[in-house]
Amino acid sequence: MNYIKKASEILEVNEKELKEFEVKDTFNNDNKIVGVLCRRSDYRYGAMIIFEVNEKEVEPQIIYGTPKLEYPFNKNGEFIWPEIKEIEVWDKLDGTNILSYKYYDIEGKEYLTYKTRLGPIISDTGYGSFLSMWKEMLEEHKWINNIIKMNPGWNLSFELYGSRNPITVKYNSPLLVKLLFGIRSKDHVIRPPSQLNVLYVPLEYLPEFFSFNIFNISDPENITKCYEFARSRMSFKNKDELLTEGMVFYAQTGQPSWRMFKCKPDEIQKIHWAASGVIQKREIWNTAINAFEDVEPDIDYLKELLKEEYTEQMIYKSKVRIDKIFKEVTKHMRDVKKINEAYIIAKDNGFDLRENKNETFRFLSKHFKKEEMKKVGTILLNQIRG
Repeated sequence: MNYIKKASEILEVNEKELKEFEVKDTFNNDNKIVGVLCRRSDYRYGAMIIFEVNEKEVEPQIIYGTPKLEYPFNKNGEFIWPEIKEIEVWDKLDGTNILSYKYYDIEGKEYLTYKTRLGPIISDTGYGSFLSMWKEMLEEHKWINNIIKMNPGWNLSFELYGSRNPITVKYNSPLLVKLLFGIRSKDHVIRPPSQLNVLYVPLEYLPEFFSFNIFNISDPENITKCYEFARSRMSFKNKDELLTEGMVFYAQTGQPSWRMFKCKPDEIQKIHWAASGVIQKREIWNTAINAFEDVEPDIDYLKELLKEEYTEQMIYKSKVRIDKIFKEVTKHMRDVKKINEAYIIAKDNGFDLRENKNETFRFLSKHFKKEEMKKVGTILLNQIRG
């Protein structure tokens, strides 16, 4: 059955912003889930509606995911703050976003599972071992399941990051996970960690909290000064190498949901894009890498993701650069997939880089040219580091 039209009416979005899916839930005996995923760049970003569980139609279940964060300024760099009653500032992490959520079958049985931002179920894609890494974190960090149980009625947003899941920021630890915030499952209300039940979560598993003394929170100019101070502070930290991606300003505006404003240093996010009108190469590369979290994207999919940050005009002016970098990233990610598939074969034959490094590389050399082995080593060693 085609559920696109029904989902369009429920979420109130254009049908072109929706995509049907049919997946197996690897966390629950391969339950078959059928539904529709939304890519509207607001609170519905990554949201989905489940229509079938195990080939039986159920009442539509809306799953709200990690929304798009907004900037507090327009494309001209002019700050537009809402009336704010309270502000909390937390560290912004650079990895793969994982959302916990629950769904029900026709008999009302509850299932807990996990998704990436634009996918219905977390999986190993060949381009990244997201499922394997997440299962590793669930086994190592029992607090994850505990915090989910302690916050019924909430979908929890986590970040999976580290040197084994590299994007932009350089992390010394191989693989880490932290709780970011909660999304109330019934109405997409956002709450920062301080507003959730985190009694038994060690502070090391929450993002860093920044205590900024804003003299008068009712004065937008004071908030802007704090925001700019945060940006300069991060730039100083990044002066030798990229060590931080940004911060998130959680603003309580008197509404049920807190609003999230992203704050990035110059070297991560240029505010005055219009100076050249062309998107930076690194930004295109990173966006393209992120696009491979769920599927092998085409060039149109990459441009859709870029629209979340840049204007149509900037994307048009950057067309040649986007096309070139997309081809480079696609080749790189296909190499990664080929390398990961070869390593699976190696492990099936009793080889493991953690236990017999030299023998494993000798086995892998049968699958690659001599000049390719340096890249094979770099990718695999980064993935198993630690």
